[in-house]
Amino acid sequence: MNTIQYLNKSTLFAGLDSDELRSLSDTIAIKRLKKGEILFLDGDVASGFYAVFEGKIRIFKSNPDGKEYTIHVINPGQIFGEVAIFEGTNFPASSIAIENSVVGFFPKDRFLALIKEYPNISLKIIGSLARFLREYNRMVEDLALKEVPARIAGYLLAKAGETNKKVINLDIKKTELALKLGTISETLSRNLRKMKDNGIIKVDNQQIDILDFNRLNSIADGEKF
Repeated sequence: MNTIQYLNKSTLFAGLDSDELRSLSDTIAIKRLKKGEILFLDGDVASGFYAVFEGKIRIFKSNPDGKEYTIHVINPGQIFGEVAIFEGTNFPASSIAIENSVVGFFPKDRFLALIKEYPNISLKIIGSLARFLREYNRMVEDLALKEVPARIAGYLLAKAGETNKKVINLDIKKTELALKLGTISETLSRNLRKMKDNGIIKVDNQQIDILDFNRLNSIADGEKF
């Protein structure tokens, strides 16, 4: 698949005309990553940003003891590392492929020159950045103020809200979800099992059915169960 085909598959660049797509494709370097391969580390020089075309990228921070905290999981059609555009300094977190992945690298200087010619492209970046910040702020608040059951319930409700369905298909492994929620796999599994035993959810591998939205909302608000 060539670069323009990757861009055409991405909802991030939907609406761009052929000239914009062609010019954008000339700025991109395609990178293919194996599962578990590091893309950049916290503190690396940010000379550009990335878009995911295939696979998934996990953005994470590590504390001095080596414990990792997942900040975000980047899916196809999303961008990350936008700090390179606005600050041009260093990446504030690390990134790793959690599946075999294909990403596009956008060098800052070439990209900034491009959006001067095609301002519409910059609007897409601003929208993506706003969504990222909204989710990041919510995650920080949850980690600081909520117990693990409330974080899990809030996550399930948010995923259900994305599709307006009561059936959730987890797009990351439970070990990755535990990291994202600031806990460990055993604690995540124990709480999911307790919710299942209480008739709140039904769990079948990566699929979770919400059986009692009212109870799940109460848990998300801090109610013990």
